[in-house]
Amino acid sequence: MKWALLFVLLMASYSFAFTVNVPDDTVFVSTGSSKQIDIPVYSNVAESVSITVLDTKPWLTQSDTMLSLEPGVGKVLSLYASPFIDTAAGVYRFTIVLTSAKTGEEQKKFLYVSVSRLDSVEVDKLTLGGNFTPTGNVNINAIIKNYKDATVQNLVVVTTISSPTAKLVEFEQPIESLDAGEIQNITYNFALPRYAEAGVYTVTTRATAESETREKVRTFSVVRTSNFLKETSRQPGFFGFRKIVTITNIGNEIDDYVLTERLSQVDAAFYSGEEPISRLNNDFTWLVKNVRAGEARVFVYSVDFSPAVLFGAVVIIAGWVFFFRLRTLRIKKFILERKFIELGEEFTVGVEVRNMSGSKIESATIKDFVPSVFDIKDMEGPKPVRKKLAAGTELTWHVKDLHKNEERILTYKMIPMFGIHGTIRLPRASIKYHTGKKETEKRSFYASIGIDMDSYKDKKAAK
Repeated sequence: MKWALLFVLLMASYSFAFTVNVPDDTVFVSTGSSKQIDIPVYSNVAESVSITVLDTKPWLTQSDTMLSLEPGVGKVLSLYASPFIDTAAGVYRFTIVLTSAKTGEEQKKFLYVSVSRLDSVEVDKLTLGGNFTPTGNVNINAIIKNYKDATVQNLVVVTTISSPTAKLVEFEQPIESLDAGEIQNITYNFALPRYAEAGVYTVTTRATAESETREKVRTFSVVRTSNFLKETSRQPGFFGFRKIVTITNIGNEIDDYVLTERLSQVDAAFYSGEEPISRLNNDFTWLVKNVRAGEARVFVYSVDFSPAVLFGAVVIIAGWVFFFRLRTLRIKKFILERKFIELGEEFTVGVEVRNMSGSKIESATIKDFVPSVFDIKDMEGPKPVRKKLAAGTELTWHVKDLHKNEERILTYKMIPMFGIHGTIRLPRASIKYHTGKKETEKRSFYASIGIDMDSYKDKKAAK
């Protein structure tokens, strides 16, 4: 009998082990907003209580699905009502079922939530995207919707981006009018600055209409990272080039940089500079260590073809000397006097011909040209045949029997019909001759008359 009475008392205590205090009054919340509803749960014994919400909606969430209770110590079940902007207005009833895992006791409670429709212009949605690193682009999209029954005039939307320590930028977008139910999509693109500090950045969009302001806030994190900018320039040299590579860490974290340059096979053979850490095929790699945020490092290397150029020049000069200087007729045009060009001055022009072909030349024709701004005066020696042309006078000499190593000089005088301080480059003289059946023509270098004023001033100043 005693054991039966004890069992009944225990069952009675278990039947009323926990209590739930659900609000008796209706909970009011507007679409687009959020409200926390706290429900205390108490128990006389230690046990676990499971919680299930029937007839739930996507906008109603709960903090826990199981509460572990201690005797006399209450715990709170929190429900969050966050009806969406487009949630239908009305009163919603939710059934909350609490079940004791120890005794199987079940209690049902009813919660009433009244959802009222917004009557304002809301920042309906604010989304962020992009690259959240220094110099990365951040894309901001704000959707503004008019939930009023009438058109709203002179709406202003302001979006602010702030770093952990300062406001970075602010965009303002005026909207002249927004009809009832109309949606306005606003997009901003913002580039994070170089060396942007690491931390949490805040994006706030505020919509102000008829002295009422609504806002939404989103955050993104800029992590600690390096970000390198590589800039190159190439400076030509006498026999090669010099390449300058500037590495700048535009991130916010110290780091090493691996620099790789691809050189052609020829350039790689004549590389001059710091020894790379690796050479794979024609890829040269160097390690630039500990580049701080905001620091720029300059790396320079050269490609110098001087040895090859000098060797080639020696070969070319030797060949030219042998085939053209030593084994041909040589013609040279020169001016005997070095003086200023003045009206009536006389300048003696010489044309030197030397037979370096190694054999006798039976005949040759030598030609020179005198511009029309000069008068011509013959001198002693062979007289040229003159031929007047529109631009001046052509002089022709016919010479015969040029023996091996023989040298002949033909001269005439030029008298300028003007005066000028400076130099004038004269046309080149030429010689034509036959070796067997082949006709060959050679030209002299240019000759100049007058005195260069810059060199004249330098010499005068030196004296």
